[in-house]
Amino acid sequence: MIIKENVILAPYTTFKIGGPARYFCEVGNIIEFREALKFSKENNLRFFILGGGSNILFSGKGFSGLVIKMEIKGLKFKDDKDYSILIAGAGESWDDVVEKAVERNLGGIENLSLIPGTAGGAVCQNIGAYGVELKDVLLGVEVFDAKSGGIKTFFNKDCHFGYRDSVFKNRDDLVILKVDLKLLKNLEPNIKYPDLVKFFENVTPSIVGVRQAVINIRKKKLPYPSEVGNAGSFFKNPIIEMSGYQFLISKHSDLKGYDMGSGWVKLLAGQLIEKCGWKGKQLGNVGVSDKHSLVLVNYGNGTAEEVIHFSEEIKRSVKDRFGIELEPEVEVVDN
Repeated sequence: MIIKENVILAPYTTFKIGGPARYFCEVGNIIEFREALKFSKENNLRFFILGGGSNILFSGKGFSGLVIKMEIKGLKFKDDKDYSILIAGAGESWDDVVEKAVERNLGGIENLSLIPGTAGGAVCQNIGAYGVELKDVLLGVEVFDAKSGGIKTFFNKDCHFGYRDSVFKNRDDLVILKVDLKLLKNLEPNIKYPDLVKFFENVTPSIVGVRQAVINIRKKKLPYPSEVGNAGSFFKNPIIEMSGYQFLISKHSDLKGYDMGSGWVKLLAGQLIEKCGWKGKQLGNVGVSDKHSLVLVNYGNGTAEEVIHFSEEIKRSVKDRFGIELEPEVEVVDN
C-alpha cells in the first residue's frame, strides 16, 4: 500500500470536482485497510472512505485528512435450492455485481442496473430504482469497527435502512467490507413501476429483459459521467403526509405522487424542479441537465461552490412555490 500526498480528488468522482486530499491511498484487502487506519491514527488524521465517487461532492479545499479508496474486490455465489447468496467485496462495481447475478438468472437486483458506484456504497446509500431498494435483498454486511478495531456482522435490521439512508451514512467509524445479498432463482420480475409497465405493455419479461430495459430507460433519461460530470440525482424525492399532498394537488393538479402507505406520499423532486423552470438552465460552469431535472451537471470547470450555490437557488424556488423543502441526496464533503 502506498500513501500519496496532495492527490487531486476530482478524477475520483463522477462530478469531476474536488481539490486535493492531504493524503490518499487505495486498499485492496483488510491488511492494507488496517495499515491505512493505523497511519491516520498515528498522525491524528480524519479518514474518509471513498467508493466509486458517484454520490460525492468534494469542495475545492479537498480533504485535510486521509482519503481511503475502497478497492476490496471479490465476487462469489453460494447456491441453495431456490436462492443463491451473492457475496461481494465492498469495492466491487455495483453494476458488475448486477450483471453477474443476471447472467446466472438470479433475481432481485435487476431493477438496480446501471447505477454508478460500488457494492459498499449501494448499501450505505440504500440505493433504489424502478420499485426496488437494496434493503429488499440484503442479508447482511461485514463491517470494520474503527473504534474497536474489530470486524462485525450487521444483519439487515441492524443497518437501520431508510429512504436513501442507513446507519453507515451517519457512522464514519463503521466501514463496509463485504456485502451479502439473497437472490432468488425463480423470481417473477418486478415491473410495476410506470416506466417498466409502459416498456413491456403487459408482457412478462425475463430477468435479463428487465435489466436491459432498465439500462435502455436510464440511458435515455439520464446523463452519464462519461458525457458530462454529475452525481446522479442531486436531491431526494420528498415524502410528505397525504393531507399535504391533497392540499398541493388542489393548487397543482398535475403533481405526481406515489402512495407509500401509512398516510405518506412520495413526490417527484424532478417534477417540482422542472415546474420551477430549471430544466436545462445553466449558471456559469454548472447547470441542470436538459435530460432530467433532478441531475445537476458540471460542464467542465465547475466548482463545488458553484454547485452548492446553484442547488440553494433551486431549493429556494421549490420552497417558495410548493412549500416543499428539498433535501440533498449527494454528500458534500468540505475539508
